[in-house]
Amino acid sequence: MLCCCGFVVKRQNSSLVAGLSSLATHFSCNLLVAYRPCDLKECVYVYKMRGWFGHTGQDIALTDLSLEYLFHPRSIAVAGVSGDSDGFNAGLRYLRIIADAGFKGRLHGVSPTSGEVSGFKIYSSVRDVPGEVDYVISAIPARFTPQLMTDCVAKGVKAVHFFTAGFGEIEDAGGKMLEAEILSIARNKSIRIVGPNCLGLYCPETGLSFSPQFPKQSGDFALMAQSGGNSVNCVCEASSRGLYFSKVISFGNAIDLNECDFLEYLADDLKTSVIGVYLEGARDGARFARILREATKRKPVIVLKAGSTDAGVRAAASHTGSMAGRKDMWESMLKQTGAIRVHSIGEIVDVALVFLRMSPPGGRRTLLIGPGGGASVIAADDCARAGLTLPILPAGSREKLKQIMGGTETGGGFRNPVDLYRPDLLKQAVEAACNWDEFDVLLAHLPFELYGLMPDDTKDVIRRVFIQAVLDLRESPFRPHAVVLHASTADRSRQQAMELRAKLSQAGFAVFESIGHAASAINKAMAYYEWRQRAVAGDEGGYYDD
Repeated sequence: MLCCCGFVVKRQNSSLVAGLSSLATHFSCNLLVAYRPCDLKECVYVYKMRGWFGHTGQDIALTDLSLEYLFHPRSIAVAGVSGDSDGFNAGLRYLRIIADAGFKGRLHGVSPTSGEVSGFKIYSSVRDVPGEVDYVISAIPARFTPQLMTDCVAKGVKAVHFFTAGFGEIEDAGGKMLEAEILSIARNKSIRIVGPNCLGLYCPETGLSFSPQFPKQSGDFALMAQSGGNSVNCVCEASSRGLYFSKVISFGNAIDLNECDFLEYLADDLKTSVIGVYLEGARDGARFARILREATKRKPVIVLKAGSTDAGVRAAASHTGSMAGRKDMWESMLKQTGAIRVHSIGEIVDVALVFLRMSPPGGRRTLLIGPGGGASVIAADDCARAGLTLPILPAGSREKLKQIMGGTETGGGFRNPVDLYRPDLLKQAVEAACNWDEFDVLLAHLPFELYGLMPDDTKDVIRRVFIQAVLDLRESPFRPHAVVLHASTADRSRQQAMELRAKLSQAGFAVFESIGHAASAINKAMAYYEWRQRAVAGDEGGYYDD
């Protein structure tokens, strides 16, 4: 019985793949499709690894087949490991971080001075490493990288990640020549390159990592970024708010695998529900736009396009060698493709929180409830500016609130926003005021610098009472969509806000530091839901507009 049939195609062609799939179904076998013979070999490995042989009709998307192996190496060699205890050594740091992250495969170090460093066996060349080597991390000076690539070819390495910088991103002819040389070797000998000038891959499931700060817990959020530092920033910010990652890709100069390849892969990745993108420029703008439009039909893609000013364009060129492109062209393309445009790393996390921690609201009608008259007024303005609406609470609901508060509105206000000066009554107030026929979104908020006449200990108790009241609504049909703990400048309040935010995040709430951030993120998510509904229905003229 024929178990598997494999084909190599020159370019992506959906009708051709559909025809091949019909052929495979006719013969009751699995279909493997790849761009290059070397990728087809990796497809077979992925099939074996996942136990998919024998399950007829089990096909994988073309790009999924060609890149999945990057995140599942069986052996890793790090070039540039030194035991010099007096200085920082990137190669040794990679070995330690990956080992601590729980990588189950074989880890080796490479250095001209072989031996042993910190318990890791060090070999003088990649060629000398026993057994197969799937993935190599380069932490050596740029001038030595052509020889490293030659050694990787001889060893049969599948992919090389270049942490090494000093290539096309610098204004130096020698750097550009080195970049062209290693790329030529890679393309002639079918080795894929991640980078150069990047931190590489983070995949908690398999123990790949590039920071000791990264959690070992997996999630369904993915990030692809040209900046390693912004990748670290995003992972730390997201994990502090209860979001975890399936994959993070720091890809730097992207001379081989680029933003198009990684986006196409993540769009097909079953373990990724939301994609975040930090981009300074695109190698192939037309292809990127096509892939982005297809990706956004399947899952939200949140894009931070940097280099939108003259200063930013110059910075992008010197950072990753990227051509940032015209601002108006990028803005038009992102709208037409349904991407969600943001302007900071924090906003990437804000919007991802809405998708991953909130059920899709039916609209923008918002009920805002929390203590503080002045804070409520500012909050109402923030909601309106962001595109949310605050309908006036019906008279019947206001009367219920008045009875809960002792028969009076004195000290509060019950029109919407609801100024609730008794945080201990939050649960009763929400259940009395919130009617899903009249509202789509419930926002609970707590300004930290209230009750000026009270001592700090009393304020602490009030804040904790509010948080417990929110937690008591966790299983309620009136569970808040989002909770805002207003940022505070006082050290004591800031520390408590971090502790309470962590508590709410662990309970599954979407927590924000301002009403403006929450409202903007919710409105952007709503605009995406509306765009996708039009796009899936075939309205090709529709565009995303927040």
